[in-house]
Amino acid sequence: MNAEIRKFLIRISLVSLVLVFTGFILFRWFFPESYLPVYWLALVLFYLFTLATYIWQVKAAQKNLDKFSRLNTVATFLRLLIYIAFTVIYLAIDTEQAVAFVIVIMVLYITFTVIEVRSIAKVARTLSHKKKK
Repeated sequence: MNAEIRKFLIRISLVSLVLVFTGFILFRWFFPESYLPVYWLALVLFYLFTLATYIWQVKAAQKNLDKFSRLNTVATFLRLLIYIAFTVIYLAIDTEQAVAFVIVIMVLYITFTVIEVRSIAKVARTLSHKKKK
């Protein structure tokens, strides 16, 4: 495993642990009526899919930086489709706590997207500088 992927794995794992701890506190003491077990499934989905798309993008960027932006667009589109499908399927099954569910999905999406975009941008800059030399 290369260094960029290892650093990202550590970073995303630490953020996920913070989200688990924060979710536990919020749902245990502040919003117990809003707790649904699917929140943890959503966290795992976001974690795994973000990790998979990150690895895919890093490996592609290392092979051919010129095709990277197209791949990045495809990865973003696939990620959105998966997350939207997950959200729509869940909301079709259970609409009772839809607002809380959508808020959690938004927090997860923003959190994981910011981490991935920052990491991908750093990798792309590094590879671009190496290419120019």
